[in-house]
Amino acid sequence: MDTKEIQNLFVQYGVRREKKKNQYLYDPTLSGAAEHSEAYFMDQGIGSLTSINSDGEEKIFLYFGEKRIIGFSGILAHKYQYIHAKSLIAPPAPFWITAKTNCVYYVMGEPDFSRLIDENPHFMGAVLESTFLNYLEIINKIQHTQDVDKETMFCEWLLTCRIRRDGRCIIPKAFTFTEAAKYLDMHPVTVSRIAANLRNQGIISRVDGYLTINDEKRLYDLIQERKSPSSLPF
Repeated sequence: MDTKEIQNLFVQYGVRREKKKNQYLYDPTLSGAAEHSEAYFMDQGIGSLTSINSDGEEKIFLYFGEKRIIGFSGILAHKYQYIHAKSLIAPPAPFWITAKTNCVYYVMGEPDFSRLIDENPHFMGAVLESTFLNYLEIINKIQHTQDVDKETMFCEWLLTCRIRRDGRCIIPKAFTFTEAAKYLDMHPVTVSRIAANLRNQGIISRVDGYLTINDEKRLYDLIQERKSPSSLPF
């Protein structure tokens, strides 16, 4: 099932919403958030899976790009009767889904989402694909952080944050080098040095105020050159 078919289902059974940058698509502190689960289809913009540490600082775990199903873990937990105490010493910390840019998305309630999983094997496949993608991106981030492969981490960050507008592949202005340094646990000077190297190779540039990826293939090649033939963690 392609992304257009997935989007059509969210349009049919869901509600269109918009959020401004830094607003929450999902806020676990709202009354009834845990009992009334929803799933989202990101149509335009980029969101992030975030938590707040004891010092009140935001920690970003994942970015969610366009044309992606997100935020459905609560539905799966209810559907398959996941109970925290059976597998964890303590319940997981609450997570927010935050709009990193202005976002347009569709919200589907738990009954329709759960029914489509049961009735439509292609929809179920799309949900599994999204789950697998989240898993791989988290593992990939941890793996690269431990290997201290900073250039590869930054290249993958660029590909994660990119959106396509008017035939160009751009990084939204919200994704500054300071944002990249925070997400990748790097010093901002390191990020600037890596970006300068990519600019010198013609891979990225500044066009109309946007960081623009000029050569996606070369960016992918740089990543693959630093990876083993089998990069899956199992």
